[in-house]
Amino acid sequence: FFCREAAWRRGLGRSVGSMSHRTFNTAWDDSDRQLLDLTTLEADPDLKPPPSDREASIEYYALLYIRYIQIFKNLSEAYDQMVHPQKRRVLRTLVDGTMGRVLELKHTLVELDCSDYHYFDEIITDLKLTPEDIEIQVPLYFRREIAQQLREREKVLDTAEAGTMDPREEPDEPETAPMSREVAVRMIQVHERARQGRLRAKFMMDVKAENARQARLGARGRTAVVAMTRDEAAQVLQRHVRGFLSRQRVKRVQCDGDVAIGMAMPPPLPKNKDPIVKAAQTVNHRHATQEQYENQYIQDLINIRKKVEQVEGPDMKENMADEIREVFTACVDATGSFPDFPDAEAGGSLAFFNPPPPPPPDEAGDDADGGGKKAKGGKGKGKKGSGKKGKKGKGKKGKGDDDGDEAPAGPPPSVFAPLITSGSESYRADWKGSLEDRRNVHQKHDRDEVKAIKQREVEEMLRLQVDELMREELANLKAAVEGDKKKKGKGKKGGKKGKGKGKGKGKGKKTKDMTADRTPMSLLEELAREGIVKQVPEIHIRELVGQYSHLATARKRDPKKQPEPSMADVRRVATVYGVLPLGSQAVHETQPVHVKSMLLVGPPGSGKKTLVAAMAHELGANLFDLTPANTAGKYTAKKGVDGLDGMLHKVFKLAKLFQPSIVYIGNACSVHVKKKAKDDQFDSTRMKKDLPKIVKKELSPGDRVIIIGVDDSPFDADMKALSSVYQKIIRIPRPDYGTRCMLWQRFIEDAGGIVTSELDLSSLSKISDGYTAGSIQACVRKVLVSRRVAMLHIRKLVASEFVPALAMRTPVYDEQDEEMVSWIAKTPLGKKAEKLAEGGGDGGGGGGGKKKKKSGKKKKK
Repeated sequence: FFCREAAWRRGLGRSVGSMSHRTFNTAWDDSDRQLLDLTTLEADPDLKPPPSDREASIEYYALLYIRYIQIFKNLSEAYDQMVHPQKRRVLRTLVDGTMGRVLELKHTLVELDCSDYHYFDEIITDLKLTPEDIEIQVPLYFRREIAQQLREREKVLDTAEAGTMDPREEPDEPETAPMSREVAVRMIQVHERARQGRLRAKFMMDVKAENARQARLGARGRTAVVAMTRDEAAQVLQRHVRGFLSRQRVKRVQCDGDVAIGMAMPPPLPKNKDPIVKAAQTVNHRHATQEQYENQYIQDLINIRKKVEQVEGPDMKENMADEIREVFTACVDATGSFPDFPDAEAGGSLAFFNPPPPPPPDEAGDDADGGGKKAKGGKGKGKKGSGKKGKKGKGKKGKGDDDGDEAPAGPPPSVFAPLITSGSESYRADWKGSLEDRRNVHQKHDRDEVKAIKQREVEEMLRLQVDELMREELANLKAAVEGDKKKKGKGKKGGKKGKGKGKGKGKGKKTKDMTADRTPMSLLEELAREGIVKQVPEIHIRELVGQYSHLATARKRDPKKQPEPSMADVRRVATVYGVLPLGSQAVHETQPVHVKSMLLVGPPGSGKKTLVAAMAHELGANLFDLTPANTAGKYTAKKGVDGLDGMLHKVFKLAKLFQPSIVYIGNACSVHVKKKAKDDQFDSTRMKKDLPKIVKKELSPGDRVIIIGVDDSPFDADMKALSSVYQKIIRIPRPDYGTRCMLWQRFIEDAGGIVTSELDLSSLSKISDGYTAGSIQACVRKVLVSRRVAMLHIRKLVASEFVPALAMRTPVYDEQDEEMVSWIAKTPLGKKAEKLAEGGGDGGGGGGGKKKKKSGKKKKK
């Protein structure tokens, strides 16, 4: 760890701090080349393993998953640091496509492996990668793109004095009863007598030491006090100084050797030479330049469009009108009559110049012959297809597969492939190898391209105006020739339009808005005053430190002992399920599997609440707290805006308006208990019926809202009710040995302590087996008080100081951990994994056979 840290510090100045525009262009080009290779690889059916070979399929898609993660990291970093506005828009398409492909592959692996956690330690060893290479980093642009919205929200929450959900804050100590005067006097007397006793003991020890020294001098006689000459005194001083300097030199050489081999941290550098500080300054400078160029680009889009409308607009209208008149003249010469002007839906005047291709004769014939058959036999066919003839239909789809039910089909083709392809094609057509882009040293936007785009937009706008004028002119010409203005035809057209509008209104019917008369900001202030909207502390997902599990795959081969997921695995799963989809609107609307809710379970202090706060901060999301203890006594009316329905309506209305949003529910399993407890003070089960409806009906693709529940004791919950609300149930385990080492060091340094060689972190990590991160943090806070931190330069920290404080904490015993593991096995995904381990078929279609048997029984009846 120290070696990697030292190498990172040395190389960061060269890698990030000195990065130029060409660096990110090269990264983009390399990533595009890798995407082309992966697209070719996925399109080749010979390279795909057969769907029946589950192990080979898992390895195949795991390799793709790792490759796409690397490409996504490179592209997101290039997008974050690139300053060219037009190139960033093309690059964003590739970033969204790659991000979506990562999510698709994750869900494919979940279906194949029947587990949310996947272990790639052997694969990354074969690929000569490190765990940091597959760590999914949350893109920084998620927050920067909504910076203005975040500032406005913070002002509103500060005005409403909203609370902050910060799990790092120390819990308030319980209030003690007031002390009487007699007890206070007695306590002061005890402490004062103790202080005087200590001073007297120290004085007596000093007197005793002085008497012993005098006795030693008297025993030696006068030889001990003979005065030295000047030269003898100088020699004594020189001897001591040379010994001191030699010891310092040896110690310095030893420290340099330890740093060189990675056994010690390098000394801290001054701020003006620290590569980390320089890199941060470079990143901030590029972000400022990026914002400046973006504002210039948006301003040019407005100014150039106005200029094109004013200067080139009249000529465009005149030329288009002349071209349409030529069409009229040519049609009259050819047919002797004026043509019918196409409707706007058919393309307007563009249909004259770009007519649609005629349908092939076979297709037209088929339509003509088969139209009557479809009309007559459509209902009968539908009934047969939905009933007994269902098997026949399956057989027709794949004639070569006689055993269609036995051979499982592979994953469907990627829905993000068109997005990736369009982004790559735009890059190769406009920017790859462009000489003009190379000459653009400052990477400002291309005004000629902006002008060309705006010319097309203005031309489309003016064509609609010209078409209206030419329709009137054509009607006048026909009236002049035929003597009929055809007013009835116009009336019919107007009637059709009216009908169309009426249909549109009928389709857009929505549910009743209970707060239609309220502004969103007033609702936000109300919920903030009620304590339901919380401010988000500045916590990053990377702060949940944890070691990567390097032996998980080997342990997974043992069916009796499955590997424990590490905190690195937890971070990856939380990022894929709850951060990446909510960060991009395009990805959320397109992805085939929508994770609307997830439940985090684990022992107290394992980091569940911290993980939720970190996800909200990384996204810049609104955080709504629907914990039963927080909503108790609020919105207690039976119906209406002041009741439970009104509270949920306001929460999810604001969550959709101010996307992305996270709805947090602490003690989530108490909402779904089988039987309500008699001593339930918070009325925890009052949302039990409403939450499944919200997840099923209210949240749809494009609504970047996720419900995250947290609980440390889910054993009394009704599994069926719980599964109807939470799609994903994630277990956060106890920290392993490597994670505990990192936690001790992190918490000690955060509390102001100094980790030296005298502090045995290995022994502390060993004796803290079974303790969670919260217990370790509380232990460090209890030891490293302000007085102890001030004395660190006199007395260094040792491991024995933390043992008494650690002994006062309660660990998570093995029996409790096993109970949690057995509860996870009862979840829907756990049951699939258990069936897969028993060899009862693949996890994805494990329940198919039972359903068929039930349907067969119904038929017999």
